Amino acid sequence: MKYYPFLTLLTGLIACNNDCPTPIIDDFEKGVGNLVENKNLDEASGLAASYTNQGMMWSHNDSGDTNRIFLMDSLGKGTKEFYLEGAVNRDWEDMSISKFSDGNYIYVGDIGDNLAVYPSCTIYRVKEPNIASQAVQASNSITLKDVQKINYVYPDGARDAECMFIDHDTKDIYILSKRDLKQRLYRLPYPQSYTQTITAEFVEEVTFSTALNTMFYITAGDISPDNKEILIRNYGQIYHWRRADGESIAQALLRPAKLLDYTYSASEEAQGEGIAFSRTGIDYYTIGEATDYKLPVKLFRYARKK
Repeated sequence: MKYYPFLTLLTGLIACNNDCPTPIIDDFEKGVGNLVENKNLDEASGLAASYTNQGMMWSHNDSGDTNRIFLMDSLGKGTKEFYLEGAVNRDWEDMSISKFSDGNYIYVGDIGDNLAVYPSCTIYRVKEPNIASQAVQASNSITLKDVQKINYVYPDGARDAECMFIDHDTKDIYILSKRDLKQRLYRLPYPQSYTQTITAEFVEEVTFSTALNTMFYITAGDISPDNKEILIRNYGQIYHWRRADGESIAQALLRPAKLLDYTYSASEEAQGEGIAFSRTGIDYYTIGEATDYKLPVKLFRYARKK
């Protein structure tokens, strides 16, 4: 869904409560943006670094697009599109990848619900393809088969969400609500059913991005491949945690985050929607929508300081 967060940036930054993180310059350089080559990716919402294809990134559009995901390199180059057989893009909002004993799996979260009216949500799971295979090399439009569906409901009623990430150790799926004044964290414990609708577990409320206006709506999150770091973003800020030994994800999100050195720019990334660690976990990337102002979509890389 389109918002214009720059209209509320100043009031949002002023209206901050005592739970707000302290701005610091963290471990990452300023972002460097590159134009996304595939113009079909114009409402980029989710982002994930490929585990199977070195140096490649996955993304997808949100509501209004077909059931496809896009593959590009770390500079935004690439035009291959992959269709998830049997999937429907009602409102895809985030994506993740995790490694299993039989391969790497992509998760696409159809978790958006702007008006909080949908009776259930779906997360699609499919094995990540290898772009070196003959079938992928032969075409720019590939169908991915054997797509699994994780259907779930919330225990406390329908709600909008755009942030989904996976605990790489337990394989639990976490979903963070978007519009609640205090965002609500939910968990889908592993193993998730692919045949029955399951009920998400409510975990806790978090207050690091209290939704005083649209600028503070949570739009994406990711966990580093080594499972030690967490990134969560809203339209104007990026939050970073390093997990302590033995600390759960839920425990980490209850303590103050570090604000990364991310500068909101209406002319560069007017509606930031996606965030992902690189496959090595050294850097991270962001992406956003073109918006009604038809800004070119860019993939931004934030290099970790040496």
